[in-house]
Amino acid sequence: MMEYRTRSKACAHDVKEKETKILLNPTFHYSIIPLFQLRSEAELSSFSGIGPVYLVGGSLRDRILNRPSNDHDFAVPGNARAFAEKVAAKLGVRMIEMGKEDKAVYRVVSGDKVLDFSPIHGKTIEDELKRRDFTVNGLGFDLSSDSPPGRRPLRAGGLIDPVGGLEDIRSKTIRLISEDAILADPLRMLRAFRLAAVLGFEIAPQTLSVIKEQATLVATSAGERIRAELFKIMEAERSFPYIEQMSQAGLLMKLIPELEPCRDCLLDDHEYDVFQHVMRTYEEIEIVLSDYPTLWPEYAEPIGSYLEQGNRKALLKWAALLHDLGKPATRSVDPTGRLRFLAHEEKGAHIARGLCLRLRMSGQERSYIELIVQNHLHPLLLFDARQRGTLTTRGIVRFVRKHKDDVIGLLLHSLADRRAKAGNGTEFDEALVAFLKEILQRYFSDLKPAMTAPRLITGKDLIEHFGLTPSELFGKLLQKVEEARLNREIRTREEAFEVVARLLELEGDAGIEPATPSSGGLCSIR
Repeated sequence: MMEYRTRSKACAHDVKEKETKILLNPTFHYSIIPLFQLRSEAELSSFSGIGPVYLVGGSLRDRILNRPSNDHDFAVPGNARAFAEKVAAKLGVRMIEMGKEDKAVYRVVSGDKVLDFSPIHGKTIEDELKRRDFTVNGLGFDLSSDSPPGRRPLRAGGLIDPVGGLEDIRSKTIRLISEDAILADPLRMLRAFRLAAVLGFEIAPQTLSVIKEQATLVATSAGERIRAELFKIMEAERSFPYIEQMSQAGLLMKLIPELEPCRDCLLDDHEYDVFQHVMRTYEEIEIVLSDYPTLWPEYAEPIGSYLEQGNRKALLKWAALLHDLGKPATRSVDPTGRLRFLAHEEKGAHIARGLCLRLRMSGQERSYIELIVQNHLHPLLLFDARQRGTLTTRGIVRFVRKHKDDVIGLLLHSLADRRAKAGNGTEFDEALVAFLKEILQRYFSDLKPAMTAPRLITGKDLIEHFGLTPSELFGKLLQKVEEARLNREIRTREEAFEVVARLLELEGDAGIEPATPSSGGLCSIR
């Protein structure tokens, strides 16, 4: 086993005594007392009669950083199961056994607190901590200690730090304890970036070198585990630098091989390829998600409410990364020498669907990503029509009727997508922002209230008023009536009936054949 951090005891004492005073929240180990409803911290170890118990890992790291956490990990010398059972009995709850025998974890849930107990592996707690993944997770706290902080180098006030984790917390560094940690679980390479993104830390150069060497191993990890780590990265407000670093380390392509064909697939301007474009789009969507209250302050509240549902911020980042997956497979050159990517959005949605299935995303997550990828061109096509002076109100209405609240996600994506293209000036950007504001205004002020109002007529009215038999024609007729209402062309039931009558009489307007004796008196779709 190769350890990346060694130091003399004297050096460790000098550094850690200073850092303990800087970093440790003096009350952090006392705050555990109410969790167990015990009178003193020492009572926790004597409670089971099997010796001391240690708060370890990420839960301790987060307490040192004053980050809120309801999950607590404990290492127990001896019989961890018996210890957990007694804690559960004290709290009046049940103990749950998880994992296999050699990796068993005993969970106790009390209210919103999750307590995980596991046995110490090795002869000492130091041996246990050295087996962990990163130095910031290699800390332990002896809950039976009552000495004040700063007394001893490796056990300062109960704090146990055999791998230099406290120093790396202070310097905001993610560092492997040993390369063996990656060989034992390759997903830890992805976890390094997740920790860095969530905590705002940097990955140590030695750790990055190991990740580059071992990147191919990450593909052996289960899809659902990869999905969980990537989502946690994307949930960070500023995750782009870490996604970019993952790409530079060769890890991103191993996790999402569907991106590989995008590399070296040049775009029209030949300044950069599709992969560079989607990376820029990812960077831009994070900026848009941060700046939308400034761009459109009148609609900041409903946009914010939309984004808070279903983890949509992270899903929009996924869509930014995947939206042009179909371009390499649809690339062609027309007679004028211009590059074309016809129907690349449909091909991309198909590829994205396969990726989502492989990573075991939920149906809701998969559907949302597919929706954005398959329709990402629509807002930009509307904008291009506006620039040419050919956009109609009906075009906007159809877009809004089709996507409803998801017009918000599509508009946010379209702004990021367009900003990621080369050659866009300030004037163009301002025009696009103003156009998107116009659609938001039409949607929130006019179309959404109208869409939620009762319909002017229903299928029952078509049967009673026109003597029609239920068929797929109903949907076509009602859709035309609804579009006319949203376009403010009609306002009453009588006007709606007139629209239907015209559609039934006039051949061709909606692809409808008029009623004839041969059709049994029924209209049909051509």
